[in-house]
Amino acid sequence: MCKIRYFVIALFGLYLLCGCEDALTVKPENSLTYENGLSTPKDFESFINGIDKALKTVTYMNEPNLQIKKGVYVDEYYDDSEMEWAQTLSYPSSELSYWNTWSWQMYYEPIASANVVLTYADAADLSSERRDLYKGQAWFYKALLYLEIIHQWGDCMLIRDQVELLPTAKTAWDEVADYAIDMATKAAEALPEFDKIRMANGNVATYKSIPCKGSANALLAHLCAWKAGGKYFAHHDAYDEMELWKKAEEACTQVITSGQYDLAANPEEVCTSVLLGGSRESIYETITRNFWNEDILAPVGPKHIVEEYAGWPVFPTSQPSFVAYNTCRIKASSMKEMYPQNDLRRESYFYKLDSMSHDTLLPVTGGYAYMYKYRKFYTERTDDGYIMLYGLDQNKIWWRLADIYLLRAECRARLGGSYVEGAIDDLNKIRKRAGAKLYDASEYGGDLRYAIFKEREKELLLEGQRYYDIIRNDYVRTELRGNFRTVTNQDLKDGALFLMIGSGAFNRNPLLRQNAYWHRRL
Repeated sequence: MCKIRYFVIALFGLYLLCGCEDALTVKPENSLTYENGLSTPKDFESFINGIDKALKTVTYMNEPNLQIKKGVYVDEYYDDSEMEWAQTLSYPSSELSYWNTWSWQMYYEPIASANVVLTYADAADLSSERRDLYKGQAWFYKALLYLEIIHQWGDCMLIRDQVELLPTAKTAWDEVADYAIDMATKAAEALPEFDKIRMANGNVATYKSIPCKGSANALLAHLCAWKAGGKYFAHHDAYDEMELWKKAEEACTQVITSGQYDLAANPEEVCTSVLLGGSRESIYETITRNFWNEDILAPVGPKHIVEEYAGWPVFPTSQPSFVAYNTCRIKASSMKEMYPQNDLRRESYFYKLDSMSHDTLLPVTGGYAYMYKYRKFYTERTDDGYIMLYGLDQNKIWWRLADIYLLRAECRARLGGSYVEGAIDDLNKIRKRAGAKLYDASEYGGDLRYAIFKEREKELLLEGQRYYDIIRNDYVRTELRGNFRTVTNQDLKDGALFLMIGSGAFNRNPLLRQNAYWHRRL
């Protein structure tokens, strides 16, 4: 099998020509090697930019993915649609071949490239500060990509330090999580805070797509929480989940107390600034705003679940009555219940929720709410005057500070005892910003953890977290629909919560085996 070095050079040559400012310079020698291509800070920075570019391609091509669709909040959707199959775990047999086309190749390519950085950083003539920066960023990318892989596929191939692609059998997801936790821990130790990062040319870091200590700690927190909460379907469950909850809580605290991040003033600012990108609340993001057409693989803007809901007044060519024909629809009555009076998210996340849901407008609105949380889409007017809509023109926000506050609240609720008061404080921090009623012990029958889950559902609506929150809290049989409600414990261990492995992953890998749950249904 070809060594990965030749493949990655070709891949990154394409990426860098498409969008990176600095092309990877390779000195003219008889034999093409990374030793002569990765020697200066500029070389390493350009190569790491290529890894970021690969991550951006994932954002363009695979967002929203089926996992997000499984848990996203929706009241109604078109029958016999992809959303229905995803939300009810009831993919028709005729469609199984379609679902089997999903591939994890786009995740493993940048992992292999991060291994190149880690292999050659120690041999290059770099200062210790530069070496730590580039190695820390490579560790971060590996940990992030593995988190995405185990979120979507569960058991998967574990590529450790190899720079050569070889047939590889699957590893249990919980073992992969351990490896990713180690990578994220190393990244958090090696990387400086965002405001201390200097680029190869001496300039300060501008974009929050650049991995730093804060983003590494946010990643570490989510990795630890995922393994801790997933013990009920883990293959090797002889581990101390409380230690993981404690480590996640500590990582969240590192982010919150770092002085690098602040909550936006109110939900309106979340919509108009934070979700666009580059705000003080944002911890890590992929830059797609104003670069919607940068990647040759994506002639339209990045994919986002909100496109299934959005219409008037965000889309200039839409009409109020078109809301009844959206793929996904949310009832105004449901949102009034979710966001009671005085909760500022009620009017920021939805367009005039109260006035547009008046009985006199029912013939127009159908009783549905108008999504307004995401407002900026890229449009272009053609020569004949027609307005073309390309997609969301906002950055992908992986984590923002409100997410980390609520994740820490969950960790503290899990830890119990002296941590409970802090959990309530974190929950109230987000409610206070929204103008919502502060926590009362009578809520949800006194179940603080469920109250935190419901607050994440409200605050992070359509931000891609809900399905993973449901799994992590073992709410699969109560918060999801259809066949999710009857899955057995063995189904969960066999991979019912995850995607089938795409057929392309089996090419030249005879050691790979399909997810056991889906293998029985092929």
